[in-house]
Amino acid sequence: MKKLVVGLLAGLLVASPLAVAAAAPGAQAKKAAVLIGIGEYQGQTKSLPGSAGDAAILRQALLGNGWEDANIKMLVNEDATAANIRQATQWLVDQSADDSFSVFAYSGHVKQKEGDEDGDGEGNDEFLWPHDNDFISDGELATSLRALQGDAWISIAGCESAGFDDNVSSPRRLFTGASQEVEKGYERPDWQMSVYNGLMVDEGFLQGQGDVDGNGAVSIQEAFDHAARIAPEMTATQRFGPQHPYIAGGDGPQWFLAPPAPPASDDADDGGSLGGDLLGGDLLGGDLLGGPLG
Repeated sequence: MKKLVVGLLAGLLVASPLAVAAAAPGAQAKKAAVLIGIGEYQGQTKSLPGSAGDAAILRQALLGNGWEDANIKMLVNEDATAANIRQATQWLVDQSADDSFSVFAYSGHVKQKEGDEDGDGEGNDEFLWPHDNDFISDGELATSLRALQGDAWISIAGCESAGFDDNVSSPRRLFTGASQEVEKGYERPDWQMSVYNGLMVDEGFLQGQGDVDGNGAVSIQEAFDHAARIAPEMTATQRFGPQHPYIAGGDGPQWFLAPPAPPASDDADDGGSLGGDLLGGDLLGGDLLGGPLG
């Protein structure tokens, strides 16, 4: 079981003596991303109002930071079958190199089961829940993601998100998730996004609310901290308890989707809210016919 790891790490990372020696994704890194958002499922699996929106808002953030659309593979709803997710993940691995920056992001249902079905030695297994209800275990996903070369940001928006960090996080792999391994993740139907991505990507990145140091650029850690501060209070009254976003890995200085420009020299010329207070209470995982796993 993963230990509780929550936000407010950005300042610590800046202050760390390791920050001088460690690397972070550079401006010239080769960039590729796989963004998965599954709101509609085959059969009787409950639909989700925000997962497709999560994929779309993250794509917007990447494009706004100079990523090329051709290097962003989108798997949304019926395109996000288990076979397509496996193929896209392998594509991401094949694109990676020592000087690359990869992003793998998933938003959708998560299945958690007791036992060690995938043989990874854990008492519980978590599974991505593809559109065709053909589960992908945390052990299988972790094996694929550990093959990524270079720097990588892995983001999971679902229930029990931290459970997918099966030795995935490392100095060069930054792992963030919507919730701890024993927690549910929630959606905001009025936002058409999850709580986690609405706070982190929309507010944190796109609206700039994560820019706590005022340098005009938002790091992944700053955006995460914004979500980690607000999400527990926003979800405090939910029936299954609040969610506490999870972060691990990504050592050294703060990571940026696009590194900020250097400050201007001294003699250089000077040159919306998501809204809504009511949670819909929809869960990002754990139910096949509408009943969340306990």
